[in-house]
Amino acid sequence: MLGVLAIAAIVVYTVTQMHRLPSAAVQSNAIPTAAPPRAVGTHAPTFAVLTPTGQITSASLAGKPYMLELFATWCPHCQRMTKVLRTVRERIPESHMGMVSVSASLYAMNATMGNPLRSSQADVDTYDEMFGVTWPTAFDPELSVARTWGLAGFPQIYVVNASGTIVYSHAGELPLSTLLAAAHKAGAKATWTRGP
Repeated sequence: MLGVLAIAAIVVYTVTQMHRLPSAAVQSNAIPTAAPPRAVGTHAPTFAVLTPTGQITSASLAGKPYMLELFATWCPHCQRMTKVLRTVRERIPESHMGMVSVSASLYAMNATMGNPLRSSQADVDTYDEMFGVTWPTAFDPELSVARTWGLAGFPQIYVVNASGTIVYSHAGELPLSTLLAAAHKAGAKATWTRGP
C-alpha cells in the first residue's frame, strides 16, 4: 500500500510540474537556430551587447582573458552555474579576466507551456537578483551572440585568451575546478585556486 501511494505521489508531482516547465524547455526551438559552438583554437567572433552598466564589446575586453556565457533565465543548469561563476568572479578579479553573460533564449524565466512569455532586460535583471549574479549580463533580443558564437546547450561557456583565441568551450554545467583551469589556460591569474 505504501509503495502504491509513493508511485501515485510521484505521478501527481510529475504531472503538476510539467505544466510549470517553461515553454522554452519543452519546445523544439528552445535553443535558437545557431551554428555548432565555435571550436577551441579558433579566433573568437566579435560581439557588442548592452548591459545595465553600459556596452561591452569584444574590443573592450581585448588584451586580457575573458569568459562569455550564453544562458537562458529559465534554465535550471544556468541557475545552478551562477554559484560556480560567482566563485570564479571572487577568485579572479575583473582586472585579470573579463566576464559577461548574454541571454540566448527567446523565453522568460516565468514562461510556461500555456504562457510563452518573451525574455526582456527586466527578465534578465530579475534573474541576476534571484541568483546573485555579480558580473555584467546582457539581454540580446536578436540572439545575435548565440547565433554568431554557436550554441549546443545551456549554459554555453567560452573562455578566450588575451590574443582573442578560444581556449575552452563547454555546454552544460561544470565544476569550479574545470572552469578555473580553463581560465588559467587563458592566462587569468586566480587569487586562490584550491577548491571543489
